Amino acid sequence: METTKPGNVAVGGDGWDHMVMPLPMGLARETIRFQVNHADRRLLEAKAREAGISVANYLRASAGLPERAAGRPTVEQLEAEQDQAWEILRGLGLDPAGYFPADDSWIDDYR
Repeated sequence: METTKPGNVAVGGDGWDHMVMPLPMGLARETIRFQVNHADRRLLEAKAREAGISVANYLRASAGLPERAAGRPTVEQLEAEQDQAWEILRGLGLDPAGYFPADDSWIDDYR
C-alpha cells in the first residue's frame, strides 16, 4: 500500500520514497480528512449523487472550490489549475511565485 506525503511523494510498502508526479508546490495534491458519523456520510453521498458528482467534488463545490477530475490530470487541466492557484494565492495576499518554478519546465517533466 502506498501513502502520499506532501510534495507528491508516495511511500511504498518497501519504505522507499517514489515520485508520483513532479508538480510545483502550488499544484501539489493534499488530502483533507474529517470525521462524520454513518448518517452524515449517507447524507453527503445522497447529496452528491443528486448533484451528479462525486462526494469529493460535492465537498469541494460546497467550499467554493472548483471540481477536479479523479486520476492524473492532463497538462491542460494543470495549466488551468495553475491560473486558479495564482489567483487564490494573490487573493490571500501571498506571492504565487514562491509556489511555482520560475519557468514552466515542470510541464515537460510531467508529460
